[in-house]
Amino acid sequence: MRWVVLGSLLFVGGCATSRADLDVRVREDANGLARYEGALAGPYDDVDELAEAGCERMVGLGASLGYCAVFFSAPDDEGRDRWFIGHVADLTGGRRGEDRTCTLPIDLVEPSGVEVLSLQGRREGPAWRPTRFLNQRTGATWARDVLVFSLEGSGKCTVYGFVGFSRVVTVSHGDGFRPVATVYDERGAMQVLAGSEWLP
Repeated sequence: MRWVVLGSLLFVGGCATSRADLDVRVREDANGLARYEGALAGPYDDVDELAEAGCERMVGLGASLGYCAVFFSAPDDEGRDRWFIGHVADLTGGRRGEDRTCTLPIDLVEPSGVEVLSLQGRREGPAWRPTRFLNQRTGATWARDVLVFSLEGSGKCTVYGFVGFSRVVTVSHGDGFRPVATVYDERGAMQVLAGSEWLP
């Protein structure tokens, strides 16, 4: 297990001016500690704050469909969980299409080894939402925690969260995450929760 060095992280507020502003640089020092550096890396007090910071920076870049972010928590010196972004990848696919993908590293310290997250989806008016979290290579349900930042032309940013252990899918429009679906099979397909804001 790698330990996270909190003191090496830099957080600067405000909109991103270039794609490079979203990059998180990860390196392992001589003591085997992973250092996460970059304006978007963190730390954050909770996932809501992390998502808000991501949206603020990503919306400022304009034309992209959105981004995927590997996120995680680690305790600070006082034992409180703090939240971090370990990697940001572009969300790719046709703007009018339903299927989108992100290429994410298997190991954040060795980012050359990657897996492709396949996000089959559907459109509801101008908005898009995922309907499947699938590892494109293995054909199995995606296993890692991930946030999907979907950007609409109006400047709206919607964040979808997926937790690999529980397979719960959540959504935030900037007002906190709410559970809306669960992945119910081994190929990443989602089932909408009764009473959620999503239509089946």
